[in-house]
Order: sequence, then C-alpha cells, then structure tokens
Amino acid sequence: MRVFYSTVIAYLTGALAAHAADAVTYSGSLGSLPIILELTSPGPNGLRAGRYAYLAKGGDIALHGMKSAGAGTLRLAEEKPCTETLCKTTGGEVIDVAPIAAEWDLSTDGGQGLSGTWRDKETGKTLPVKLLKRGERAISPSEPDLLAALDPSYAQAGTDEPTVLTKDSLPYDFLKMDRPLKKGIVEDFGGNSYRMDDDSRTGLSYPVVLTIGKVNPAPLNRYLAQQRLQFALPAFWCMTKAYLGFGWSGQDAEGSTGYDGGGSVTVEHLTTRLMGIAENGSYWCGGAHPSNFGDHRLADARTGKALVPETLLRRWVATNGDGAEVDPSTVADPSLLSFGPNEDLIQFVIKNRDRSDDETEKDCGFDDLVRSNLGVYFTKDNLVFTLKGLPHVIFACTEDLLTVPLKDARSLFTDVGAGYFKVLDR
Repeated sequence: MRVFYSTVIAYLTGALAAHAADAVTYSGSLGSLPIILELTSPGPNGLRAGRYAYLAKGGDIALHGMKSAGAGTLRLAEEKPCTETLCKTTGGEVIDVAPIAAEWDLSTDGGQGLSGTWRDKETGKTLPVKLLKRGERAISPSEPDLLAALDPSYAQAGTDEPTVLTKDSLPYDFLKMDRPLKKGIVEDFGGNSYRMDDDSRTGLSYPVVLTIGKVNPAPLNRYLAQQRLQFALPAFWCMTKAYLGFGWSGQDAEGSTGYDGGGSVTVEHLTTRLMGIAENGSYWCGGAHPSNFGDHRLADARTGKALVPETLLRRWVATNGDGAEVDPSTVADPSLLSFGPNEDLIQFVIKNRDRSDDETEKDCGFDDLVRSNLGVYFTKDNLVFTLKGLPHVIFACTEDLLTVPLKDARSLFTDVGAGYFKVLDR
C-alpha cells in the first residue's frame, strides 16, 4: 500500500495549478545535476504528489506536498529510501508515514517553470533548483493514490493496449528514456547489421538496426524503441520501490532493477522483410516467486509493424476475448487474440517433435502441452515450434519441440506469410 506524507498541502494559484487529474512534467537541474520532475494537480483531498529522477540514475523518488508559504509557491517533501530500521516498527510492521530526506521550496516562473531551493533535512545543505515546463498529461481521475496514478502503465488503464511512449502521452518517461545509450559493437546478420545498445541505469541492452539492405531502418527502430520501453519500465518501476510511497515492503529485490540475473535480448532473424527478437530472463520485485520469461517478437522490417507469428502460418485457430473463433485478418490488432493449433498441426508436431528422456517426458507431459501452449518463432534459416506461456511451476519444461528448415516449410505458411521469406519465393 502506498502512503502519503502526513502534512497538508495548500493549492497553488495561477498558471501552476493544472486541471484536476493532470500531471505536469518539468526538466532542469538540482544543483549541477540534470533532473526531471512530474507533479500532479491536487487530488480530491487537496493533496499533490510527484516524482523526480536524476537522469544519470533513472529511478524515481517520491515527493509529497507540504503547506505552501503563499500564492504561487510550493513546498515538497522528498522521501528517504527505506531500510528495515527506518520503515518498520520494532514489531516488524511497515510504518504509515514516510521518512523525509529533503524539502523543496519552489515558486513559479511566469507559469512556464519552477525555481527555488532543495534542502537536506539532516545536514542543512542547500542547492538551487531550476526547472522548465516540458509537457502535461491527464492521469486517472478515479485513482485516489496520486503516486499510483503517475505509474506510466496507467496511461492505457482499462484497455488491452501496450504503453506507448511519446512526448505527448508520457512526457516524463519520454525524457527519461530519450538519452544517449552506450553503443555496442556492430554485429553482422546475413549481410545486415545491428548494435546492442546498453542503458547503464538498468543494465539492459536492446538492438538498434543499422542496415537492412536498401530498406530504411527508421520504422523498425521506432518499433524497437517502444519494445525497449516495455522491457525497461519494470526495471525502473522496481527501482521506485526503495520508497515507502511507491510500495516498499521490505522484500530484498525492492530498489533493484528486478531482473534477477539480468534480462537478455537476442536477434533471431533479420532480413529486408522481417525481424525477429527474443527476450529472456527472470524478473522478481517481490511476491511469491520470480517471473521467468522467454518471449519471441516479430516485426515487418519495412513498416516496423508488430506481427503475430501464428498469423503467417496455416493450421492455427484464433479466438477473441469471448472465446469466439475469428479471422485474424479482420481484427485491427491480432496481438489481442489467442492462438492455438488445430488438430492437424497438433498431430504434425507430436509425430515429428524431438523426444526427451523418459523421466522428463513423464514429468512435463509434452503432448498435452502441445495442445495448450504451442508457440512458434523464426531463426535465420528455420521455423521452430516451441512451448510458451508455461506457469512458474513447470517453466523448466519450456523447450523447442520441432525445427523445420524454412526451405522445406512452404506448406505450413499462408501466401502472405511465405512472402516474408526469400527462400520461399516462387
């Protein structure tokens, strides 16, 4: 449960006071260090909340409103990172009131910025703050916890759409991600090239395409930038859990990136027509057990549009959220559908799949999993049938079941699907 600082905040007047359920983003400096800040308008109880981050670190720090000194001024209380001593009682219960590390005294600058001072509560050290307004967005009007409402995943709350990062939709997170990355070495993939660029704040690397023949890589890199966001957001979210206001509970992973042992991305397929990548790893930021994952993603190299690999193949059945069978070509976003093999494909995979040792076959029940958890992805030269979406208790059963050379797989593809592979050109 997130908690608020116990003092009461007074409204700001004038240009700083946004409409209800808005959040304003600023960027600038605290002392000599670049920062970004996002501040809500007052909630139903008259309280504001905010978050800020040093761009070099990326993790959000919780801010709470205090009594203002007057019109056009604002005081904020900055939380201190939790420890067992700071944020739990002697009986081991999590406290209700966040420990405070620093106080901010700010005033408006003509409605387009904030300026003032930051003061460390323990040492009295004071640093100047200078911020310019960079954007504004609506936040959930129904979420009483304003710190929770700032969570970027709320941007698509109530929909099945992924979070899309733009300077308009999520200005604060856009500024956080829009920074130079550590460039990796240039890798060759069948005459095309890419780099694995690293974000030192999370330790996560993601591909950037450099050349794909005569095709402009910009659309594909826009797709990859969004996928990088999806991959990085859980890491930044877990960093915030070092603070009581963002849900600290005392579990070991809180305040880390959450990627236990790291998360890795590999390029599986790259041509002038198609790109395939795999995200693998383990994520834990508290809870009963880690989330192990192995996700294969696919995109059209020319348009950067995400593709569902099953839609390129025959013998798959698509169902919508109501369980009704649908034609995926009639659906705006096929990724919202569920796909399963028909009986012919089930029998094809079972008959031809690789076999494990007797004990593993018995423990995992692969033939049953073919019916419920079959997936597919592409490597440079092969079509691979695999298992996907297995629960934690049997995640170790995740295996590639059958590899079919692309040159021998024409009968498994639709005409549209075959068009993505030069080896299948007629």
